[in-house]
Amino acid sequence: MQIMEKKELKIKGEVVRNKPMRDLTSFKIGGTADLFVVPYNLDDLKKVLEFCRVDKIPFIVIGNGSKLLVRDEGFRGVVIKLGGEFKKLEINSEEIVVGTGVNLPSLIDFAAEKNLAGLEALAGIPGTIGGAVVRNAGAFGESLSDRIVWAKVVDTENREFILYPEEMEFGYRSSLFLREKNLILTEVKLRLFYDKKEKILSRIREATRRKMQTQPLSFPSAGCVFKNPPFYSAGYLIQNTGCLGMTIGDAQVSFQHGNFIINKGKARAQDIIQLIEKVREKVKEKFNIDLEPEIEII
Repeated sequence: MQIMEKKELKIKGEVVRNKPMRDLTSFKIGGTADLFVVPYNLDDLKKVLEFCRVDKIPFIVIGNGSKLLVRDEGFRGVVIKLGGEFKKLEINSEEIVVGTGVNLPSLIDFAAEKNLAGLEALAGIPGTIGGAVVRNAGAFGESLSDRIVWAKVVDTENREFILYPEEMEFGYRSSLFLREKNLILTEVKLRLFYDKKEKILSRIREATRRKMQTQPLSFPSAGCVFKNPPFYSAGYLIQNTGCLGMTIGDAQVSFQHGNFIINKGKARAQDIIQLIEKVREKVKEKFNIDLEPEIEII
């Protein structure tokens, strides 16, 4: 991108040109991003957003890239990953204010150490708290939105405001933020509850054990590829169309969990995309159900 080559972005945080996106996603796939930035604080983030707005440069905010597939051609624009002061954790009785750059496993461990319960079902989910809010992460019948008090947001005009749960349009693996990409989450307040630490740790171990038994964690993936349609498990539908083990290049539908597509080593984004479409076709043909992807492709 010519304009990117001419302009320089100066912030307190990290700025890297031509960053391989395979280093930033759990699929370990993807071409380069023109610019990768890690804003250290809110002032940094506003400078980045201004930089993008003035010259109409596309941008995307990522967490740990655990629900992201980047095309082989890469991303022509700015990739933003929140760091520094966006990784704060503040506790007040049963409430925690958490920066959206904090890793979800770190938050769960922090809460457990403080005898605070309510997040255990999310154990084993590898994303950041920001990504978990955007996709309303959940497991075993529980969702992160159940614990949210409010979220601080900045938009592309650098306006700051607070949103409450009823304004965030939470649904199954979805929220307002999936649709409104001009809204960037910076902080979230969660309301948890006290319990004995031994009970909390036991529930964390059980959630982790269940995931390890049913998910192919030894290969790069993006977790569940499709949302569960009403009344069905996507994994069940995929398994019952004979898709387990279906392979394109080094991309494979997992034998262990039908809703996982794994990278066996050198898979390309195009291999994953083609495999997704093939699975969708098979499920549509047999069950007349349209599977909706849970991952984002850019």
